[in-house]
Amino acid sequence: MTERPLAEAKRQAALDHVLTAARRFVIENSLDATMDQLAEASGVSRRTLFRLFGTREKLIASGFRTAMDAYLRELPAYEGGTEHWLRATCEAAHRMNDSIGPGYWELASRSELPPDLAAVQADLLHQWHSRISEITQTLWQASGGGQDPPAKLVTTVSAHLSSHFTAAVVTDARRDWQTASALAYEAILTTLRQLTA
Repeated sequence: MTERPLAEAKRQAALDHVLTAARRFVIENSLDATMDQLAEASGVSRRTLFRLFGTREKLIASGFRTAMDAYLRELPAYEGGTEHWLRATCEAAHRMNDSIGPGYWELASRSELPPDLAAVQADLLHQWHSRISEITQTLWQASGGGQDPPAKLVTTVSAHLSSHFTAAVVTDARRDWQTASALAYEAILTTLRQLTA
């Protein structure tokens, strides 16, 4: 009875390892990573990758989906204390955004992608917009706002939690993700206060 759950746990651990290694390689290098490169990065054979995922695109898409699920889980849940929660949300988002590399930017910006990667691109964008909507709604209602938050607040939250904002602060301003987090927190809180005054 215990052998089957143990075998399934081992298989899941191996699968998680492969997805993490493949995603990390793609993010640090390029969406054009070959199956040979992904096999070497994950420490399994190319044949095993094809057996597990079928295609290179499905492997890469699965890696990105797993990463987005983990990203969204890392953003703190609201449990009261609006300013403390907002600060923690900004810190979590920008800390994770700082690890984004060329492969992510390619996925986010390419217009011609194979179907599996185009689907994951659309799914990631949808999940991001949904989470931004939840964060904005929570901020607005916790601060005594009405039913729907104003577009200005939605735009401010979206722009200041974006990986593009982190990249601009880190690359263009030559600062760190902590600076991006502090700037985002101040901008969002200022906008919220202006709108609820």
